[in-house]
Amino acid sequence: MAVQVLSVTSRATKRMFVDVAAAVQPSESAWVRPLNTIVSAHLDQKNNPFYQHGRGRAFVALSNGEPVGRILAHISNRQQRLLGQRVGCFGLFETIDDRDVSQALLVAAERYLTSNGCTDMAGPFNITAAQEMGIVVRGFENSPNIDMVQNPAWYDRLLRDCGMKPCLRMKTWRTDDVSDIDPAALMNEHRRAGLTAHGVSVRTMNWRQRHHDMEAIRELVNCAFLGNWGFVPIDRAEWIAQLGPLIPLLDPSLIQIAEVAGVPVGVTFAVPDYNLVLQSTDGRLLHPAMLRLMSRRPLRDAAVILFALRKSYQGLGISRRLNQELICNMQRRGYKGLSCTWIADANKASEAQVAGWGAAPLHNLAMYHRSLGGAL
Repeated sequence: MAVQVLSVTSRATKRMFVDVAAAVQPSESAWVRPLNTIVSAHLDQKNNPFYQHGRGRAFVALSNGEPVGRILAHISNRQQRLLGQRVGCFGLFETIDDRDVSQALLVAAERYLTSNGCTDMAGPFNITAAQEMGIVVRGFENSPNIDMVQNPAWYDRLLRDCGMKPCLRMKTWRTDDVSDIDPAALMNEHRRAGLTAHGVSVRTMNWRQRHHDMEAIRELVNCAFLGNWGFVPIDRAEWIAQLGPLIPLLDPSLIQIAEVAGVPVGVTFAVPDYNLVLQSTDGRLLHPAMLRLMSRRPLRDAAVILFALRKSYQGLGISRRLNQELICNMQRRGYKGLSCTWIADANKASEAQVAGWGAAPLHNLAMYHRSLGGAL
């Protein structure tokens, strides 16, 4: 197949980049198209705060004049300084089932990264470790929840054929009915009393002080996740760009904060599963289905998009207490399903937490890496 790869530099190529993801999905795919505005924002080097400390270039692949794939090559200067490595990344990767197309896209990304001094390539990051990441390698039949990736089965094979090797294994998790969970079984009164003795209290997000709470959660996440694979502390501008649009749509009863002397030490942050609405919008913000979000009518499911605990407070049962409060509030509010975005397979403590509220693996995912300079 003759493949042409174009840099995304015009309105026309940007539209191709945004639209091609839908064109490559098989008819039976459980993929949910994200809003076009969100995909476009990843390319916006003027307004996306990532580009204040990073660089990137997007590419779209064409065959016979038709878009058949895309990729974004990007470099975080902060990540390179923190890790002491010249690693570049790729993300927003989509392709038809064709080795020539995937190879052409990865070659374009590699050339960009090597021209900017990178010695290794990892991904996919969409576009940081605090956002979507990974390729689904198992569980393709299962619909993704909010903040989860979804892709055809051939992506893993094509990446491997092009020299990429898995470097991190992850899973997403889900329980279909939280009404079947006994919150008392998550933590008994004796252990709750023990937390109280340690000065630990748990509250829901304060809606009147939501911006203050969101900033406190950002600081907590940065402390808790520092040292995790690929993680770079999130600055305030990135945090606002990533979660700011969600704030009007949050249900504060799904956000549990553990504190000691008024200082947050742990958080379980869940959101209504907006994918149930997005799956019918075809990527358009101005769509009748979006009225369901704007009207704040309750959704059926929720998704935990992050949970974090300061390392000095691990082992006390705080996560269990946070999860207990989350389940209680979900039951009171009439939610049914609960999912959790990716957890690394090596993180057995977090896996035990979600298994404790009856969750089972939904998708298996992988991240990939290769040294640059060799032939694809």
